Amino acid sequence: MTPTTETTLRFVGDYPVLGVWVLALGLAALMAWLYRREMRFQSRRLSWVPMACRTLAVFILVLALSGPVLREETTQRQLGRVVLAVDTSASMKLEDDVERTSNFVPSAADDASGQTNSEVRSTDSRLSRAEKLLLSGTTPLLKKLTESQDVELVLLRGQQTQRAWWHRQQGKDTSGEMPTSLQAQADAPITNLDSTLREALGSSAPGTALVVLSDGQHNAAGSPEEFATAMKEVGVPVFTIGFGTEVPPPDLSVLNVITAESVFAQENLQGRVIVQDSLPAGTPAQVRVSSAGKVLWEQSFSSEGKGERRFDFSFPVKALPPAQASERDQTLRLLHVNVAVQGERSNLEKTRANNSREVALHLLTKKRKVLILDGRPRWETRYLHNHFDRDDRWEAKLIFDDYSARPEEGAMQKNFPKTREDLLSYDLVILGDVAPERFSSIQRDWLIEFVEKRGGGLILIDGVRGSLQGWQKGETAALVPVAWTGKMAGAQAFTWQLTTDGERQPGLRLSDSPSANASLWPTLPEMRWTAGTEALPGSLVLANLKPEKSDRLLPACVFRQVGAGAVLYLATDDLWRWRYQVADLYHQRLWMQIAAWIAAPPFQAENNTLSIGTDRLRYTPGEQSEIRVRVRNPQGELVSTGEPRAFLLLDGKEVATLPLEADPTHFGIFRAQTPPLRAGSYEIAIAESASAPRSNLRLSLRVADAGNPEWATLTMNRPLLESMANASGGRFLREEQAATELPNLLQSIDRKQVTVKETLLWSSWWWFGAVIVLLTIEWLMRKRLKLV
Repeated sequence: MTPTTETTLRFVGDYPVLGVWVLALGLAALMAWLYRREMRFQSRRLSWVPMACRTLAVFILVLALSGPVLREETTQRQLGRVVLAVDTSASMKLEDDVERTSNFVPSAADDASGQTNSEVRSTDSRLSRAEKLLLSGTTPLLKKLTESQDVELVLLRGQQTQRAWWHRQQGKDTSGEMPTSLQAQADAPITNLDSTLREALGSSAPGTALVVLSDGQHNAAGSPEEFATAMKEVGVPVFTIGFGTEVPPPDLSVLNVITAESVFAQENLQGRVIVQDSLPAGTPAQVRVSSAGKVLWEQSFSSEGKGERRFDFSFPVKALPPAQASERDQTLRLLHVNVAVQGERSNLEKTRANNSREVALHLLTKKRKVLILDGRPRWETRYLHNHFDRDDRWEAKLIFDDYSARPEEGAMQKNFPKTREDLLSYDLVILGDVAPERFSSIQRDWLIEFVEKRGGGLILIDGVRGSLQGWQKGETAALVPVAWTGKMAGAQAFTWQLTTDGERQPGLRLSDSPSANASLWPTLPEMRWTAGTEALPGSLVLANLKPEKSDRLLPACVFRQVGAGAVLYLATDDLWRWRYQVADLYHQRLWMQIAAWIAAPPFQAENNTLSIGTDRLRYTPGEQSEIRVRVRNPQGELVSTGEPRAFLLLDGKEVATLPLEADPTHFGIFRAQTPPLRAGSYEIAIAESASAPRSNLRLSLRVADAGNPEWATLTMNRPLLESMANASGGRFLREEQAATELPNLLQSIDRKQVTVKETLLWSSWWWFGAVIVLLTIEWLMRKRLKLV
């Protein structure tokens, strides 16, 4: 497009342009009037010249002293960038009963049949209707948009994006002729309207618009609303085009099964089945939990047709059938959850593909263990103990000191693990406001060995008594990542601020969106005190506390790797204040994430030299697994060098070879992340180097068939699509509105590059040269006229 240039005059100090001109003209006129009184007796032909020179010089000086700046603003406008993202998940395969509106264009078959019903059966899937909207007709919508915009067509394929076509710079940059079809099937296992849209946009800037064609059934990680809010901040509106009916068809589906991923054989397994019920009221149905053909629990009910329903189940774990002898993982059991219509009306449902779900359950032989040591009962340690006590994955032991006059007779030494082996059986130790003198020297040595050699995790929670400061002396100094600067900071409020390293740490993530997480921390309830410390060399500050009366940042969450283990220091014990009005929403989540991160990594398969584990025990299709590996030499020492590899096998066939990278937070631990997993039985094998053979030790991994989450809800999620559009400054349209309204809404989208050039007229010597010339002419003329 042709650039446009706008030239304006302004003055330094932002004086009004009109005011400066009026002042200059006024003073010039005053000078002319005063000069005229002196020249009134002069009748020579050039007697007016001195007056004109003086008047003009005054006018120029007033303008120069006002600081005139000549501003040239050149705007280079480019075509707007429109990214069309088409959802190709399995839910877009559904056919709908669509309501006929004035904007609905009937097909030729409809015209031939002469149908005039207010509701017709659509024989096209949602994806087919999206394809026709973009690519069919005399002037397809896609072609219409290319006339005034740079257009990119992107397909959303589960967790990935696929660029299908682009047309930029009025056809100078294009991937080829406009396609006549999308050449994709609606078969992606999940819908992701967060990370895939970020990937589709790439670098986003004003002049860009995102158009999402979807039914809104987001069922992956991330928050579409937070994504849309972030887009508004960078000036990128999101226009959502909704496909699918808003009236649920008759159907039953399993939305979710909530239960523990692991349980002890002596316990009862409890859980909840969430069912979507849109059947006619009174229809008989049944929900059932079974394993290997054995019914473990069932409940009959009558449908209500009002949406979500919850059914709580419980049965003894010992009722589960035993694993097959041929199974490598004898701790794995598969639960099958099914819901169905009973009796003669069993064919009433729209689909039965969403009636069942498989859930993997692991039978544990031991829990992860945490030891909590504190000098007194504090709110923080009490709530902390409750969190671990309610979590089936952890076994917690809490010891408070009674400050007996003789430490060897006190509660701390009496209740401390009796042997070295007992302490090393723990995965995490949380040490509160208790002095090192309250432990025996051998107990302190065990704690050092627990962290440095066992690879255990240690969390230090400071307190107002300052007892932790004693640990920075002697052999225990290696366990402390900070140095105390003296005074405790109190009597004011402190707000949290994550550092750049803290923003990247998943253990400190309180929101699914990294940007929203960084914004959330400063809004959390304020701390009332903090210890004054500074991080030691080799330590990493993850979060600071900012006093309300100062801009100084105080280290409050500091990490340090110590030998094979990890240490985290917290400068305040006021985190329990986060429970105000929201209970465990943030407090429990943070502590459980920190514990899982700092504690010795769990391993499900181990021998003398090799340990293999994963971050979780349960996965669903499309998710990724983090593999953890620890290698020891024959002497039992950790190996931190080398190039170990992991082999991922599905049903006995190798599907991926993964290089393992050293974990920066745990010495001697290697990690790798698998590609997105499909349903099935996996095994993980390890080679200690590129030339070494695969280990005989294998870790079994089961990715349960979660049914079809795409068909759990058969209607369009209009609230989500509207929320995305409103949060970003865009607009929601139904599919029948898009062809006529979308091009008009995108007309205002363009990109512009503004170049500003300012010339400082007031600092130019030409101004003062002109004044000197005028005053010189005036003086010469006055001399000629005999006025000097």
